[in-house]
Amino acid sequence: MKRVYRVILGISLFSLLAINPVFAHTELVTVEPATDQVMLTLPPEIKLTFGESVIAEGTFASITTAAGSVETTVRVEAADVYVAIPADLIGPDVTIAWKTVAADGHPIDGETVYKLAEARSEATPEVTTMQEPVVISAPLEESSSSISWLQWLSLGASIGIAITFFLKMRKK
Repeated sequence: MKRVYRVILGISLFSLLAINPVFAHTELVTVEPATDQVMLTLPPEIKLTFGESVIAEGTFASITTAAGSVETTVRVEAADVYVAIPADLIGPDVTIAWKTVAADGHPIDGETVYKLAEARSEATPEVTTMQEPVVISAPLEESSSSISWLQWLSLGASIGIAITFFLKMRKK
C-alpha cells in the first residue's frame, strides 16, 4: 500500500511541476497601434510586444497591400519588435506578417491587418463641441490566460489525488 501512495505522490508532484510557467510558450501580448481601428495613414513603425525576449536573427516581417508585397526592416529590443512601415502604402487593407523565435527557441508567427480609410475629396463637415461630455463604453476583452487546458487538467488531477491521499491517511 505504501508503494501506491508513493506513486500517487510522485504523480502529484509531476503534475504540479507541469503547471510551472516555465513550460508555457511565449505569445504576442500587444500590438501598437491597435489593429481594431481605421486609420488615415499608418505610423512609421508598429510595435509588437511578446511575453518574453525574442531572438533578433530569427525575426522577419513582410507587408502586403492590394498593390503587392513591400520590403520592410525590423528592429528587436528584448521582447519588443519594431516593424518599419513605408510612408507610401495605399489601402484599404495592409497586412503585416511576422515571424520570430522566442528566447526559449520556439518559433512564433502571425499577422496584423490594418484598415486604411479612403481619402475623400468632399469637404469635411464642421466639427462642433458638445457642452457635456459623452461617455462611450465598450465591452472589455478577456485577457488570455497563459495556462493551457492541459495544465489546468494536471492541477485538478493533483488536487484530486491529494484529497484522496489525505482521506486514505485519515482512515488509518
